[in-house]
Amino acid sequence: MKMIFGTTNQRKLEDLQNIINEMNLDLEALSMTDIGWDRGEIEETGSTIEENSLIKANAILSFCKEHNFENPIITDDAGLFVDALNGEPGVYTARYADDELLLNPNLPKYQCVIKLLNKLNGEKNRNATYRCCVTVMMPNGKYYQVIGESKGTISEEIIGDLKKPYFYSVFMLAGTNVAFNSLKNNDLKNTYRYNALRKSFKKIK
Repeated sequence: MKMIFGTTNQRKLEDLQNIINEMNLDLEALSMTDIGWDRGEIEETGSTIEENSLIKANAILSFCKEHNFENPIITDDAGLFVDALNGEPGVYTARYADDELLLNPNLPKYQCVIKLLNKLNGEKNRNATYRCCVTVMMPNGKYYQVIGESKGTISEEIIGDLKKPYFYSVFMLAGTNVAFNSLKNNDLKNTYRYNALRKSFKKIK
């Protein structure tokens, strides 16, 4: 069975296919590029990652109905939730410093990290959670959602290389002194997004 994954990112598609293969499932992952998606980026207007994941699934379902695709759809949305900031950046993780960057294009692209560290300056409670919601939608519109989480803390300074996703340079996995951006591929396979995807496939299985 072929399943449409709501991404145009080849690396994410390969990650998904690796999980499928690891679980010995008779599934093949297709990207939005594979189905000829031509509607640009789906606007995420939800107030939660659950809503945003569902918005993406419904948008792809509408496209599939118009083009006679009868495949299950899988979408995800994720965010970093910091306890001391009442869950910020949360649903705005991918665009946490967009306003600042719009006003001053000379700011570094990782301004989101600087903003977070400034807000946590002097804060003792640095607990945070990376959370991912995966939506699996069937061609008839029925769907279910699962959540994957990684608990950790926010470091007091940037660790290692600064690269996307930028918050990986300050999020340390619980029980370690290692930032997410330093994790090897095998370590990443046990983190929030992978856990959510595995849970969703267990339901399919």
